[in-house]
Amino acid sequence: MAELLAGIGKRSNRFVEKARDGAHSLIARWPSPFRLMLLSFAVGIVAGLGAILFDSLLGLALGAFLKAFTGYSEPLKGAPPSSLPGFASLRSFWIFLIPALGGLVSGIIVYSVAPEAEGHGTDAMIESFHQRGGHIRKRVPLVKIVASAVTIGSGGSAGKEGPIAQIGSGFGSVFASALKLKPRERRILVLAGAAGGIGAIFQAPLGAALFAPEVLYRETEFEYDAILPCVVSSIIAYAVYTQFYKGGALFFPGSVDFALPKELLPYALFGVVCALAGSLYVRTFYGMRDRFFKPLRIHKMLKPALGGVMLGAIAYFSPQITDGGYGWVQMALEGKLLWWGMLLLALLKILATSCTISSGGSGGVFGPSVFIGAMLGGAFGYLGQKIAPGWVLNPNSFVLVGMGGFFAGVAKVPIASIIMACEMSASYTLLVPLMLVSSISYLLLRRTSLYEKQQVSRLASPAHITEFARGMLGKISVHEAVHPHPITLIPESMPFDELVRTVTRSGESHFPVVDREGRMTGILSINDVRAVLFENTVDRLIVAGDVATPNVVRVSWNDTLQEALDKMARINVDELPVVRDEKSDEIVAMISKRDIVNYYYARSSA
Repeated sequence: MAELLAGIGKRSNRFVEKARDGAHSLIARWPSPFRLMLLSFAVGIVAGLGAILFDSLLGLALGAFLKAFTGYSEPLKGAPPSSLPGFASLRSFWIFLIPALGGLVSGIIVYSVAPEAEGHGTDAMIESFHQRGGHIRKRVPLVKIVASAVTIGSGGSAGKEGPIAQIGSGFGSVFASALKLKPRERRILVLAGAAGGIGAIFQAPLGAALFAPEVLYRETEFEYDAILPCVVSSIIAYAVYTQFYKGGALFFPGSVDFALPKELLPYALFGVVCALAGSLYVRTFYGMRDRFFKPLRIHKMLKPALGGVMLGAIAYFSPQITDGGYGWVQMALEGKLLWWGMLLLALLKILATSCTISSGGSGGVFGPSVFIGAMLGGAFGYLGQKIAPGWVLNPNSFVLVGMGGFFAGVAKVPIASIIMACEMSASYTLLVPLMLVSSISYLLLRRTSLYEKQQVSRLASPAHITEFARGMLGKISVHEAVHPHPITLIPESMPFDELVRTVTRSGESHFPVVDREGRMTGILSINDVRAVLFENTVDRLIVAGDVATPNVVRVSWNDTLQEALDKMARINVDELPVVRDEKSDEIVAMISKRDIVNYYYARSSA
């Protein structure tokens, strides 16, 4: 029976492999743009389902952990100001224990199954794109869903974008690997998966479609090839998500307005404030990780639990900093919080997020950044109206602008942040101040980013270095890189013993063989000589022409360096003779891979 089952298993595996190979051969025949669009459609479906699953698990976790034990919940839209003290007051000692237990469970799950699922998952997605050819292990998305739901559901100060980005990108990677797609296509599907998940869960399909290609780089660059696949995936994921959860805005700003040109100066000053707070945020975030949590001599599994204890100490006095805090962002938009209270919440959220994620907890940084930016905007707007009422006419508008402007600087995504802030509030009224604040925040924080794995630009990305090298080498002619030096020409009639002495004295590795008129008839290398060196009486019977390889592959004087490299790769050699087009049998130089590499780096660094 066991043998029968084993035979059935082997046949079924072969059937699956044949089906997969058949699908791959069919898909491989499709034009690349069409193939990516269809695959992005499929990735979007799964990303939308992943967003539904994650949101459902998070809702269950919040109810089972934070709300059940502490009784805390965020205020809903339109909550009267008189009820807010009740939402904010929390003196339950469970608030110390629940985040710690959540951190412990999350740490055990992550570090025992998939350590790369720790922290904010967007960085893992970025690293996968640049460094790993888009490869993400199959187990990572599932681990990230569970660990992040536990972390945030137990009160951890973290956001949804990191988990859902890693969930969507993980499926894109697995899908591409199963279909044996090229690395470039796998990387694009990784971005499409991330865009789909973020677009669905934040109700911002356009912003997410721009976020995924933009977040890869610190300069204002996009992964242009991925924009359309990200758009397709984001649309489909959003459509799937809204079949289960009601679509629409996350925030309701009410009546917001902007007075031109009077309020331009206050918004410009607010952009500077966002940059200063952003610098503090990033320094605190990574400072706590590198100077506090990393040096601690305890197991990595226990560090998220310690971060949970520290978070609980803050939440005991200010529970608004737990979870995403979106209910309090809505209260700020409605003008129901005091300016000094919002400033305090922004600072405490920076500290709380650092405790949760820098310790190794699983969650994103977009949600906390939205909260910090909103509270900064509210504090600046309402304080500004008290100080200069003639300049700050619409203080609640600064709350919405802060949401996008702050994240634009710390995440290096000015375009996506502007669009996402508008989509999450279903309002484009404040597009101009959003553009102004985001630009100033981004420019002042040029070298500061929440995402460590971002590359400076496409030119610096390992994912593109081969493309740029080929592009540059394709514009340089062989004669530009050739170094004039004496060439050892071997007459084809040279006896073998003399050939050995000549080759031994020379520092070269390849030797053109010529006839009496000096025309090249072949080429030989040191390895060719070694192959017949120890045969008996070889020195009396063999001449150089017998050892040489005929039909020599030549490089033309006007060929490009890329053509030269391609010829070397085709016949697996490191050096080739250079000839002029008009005299193809007359060698003028030798060019090696080392010559090409040295010239490339000398020219690219000039």
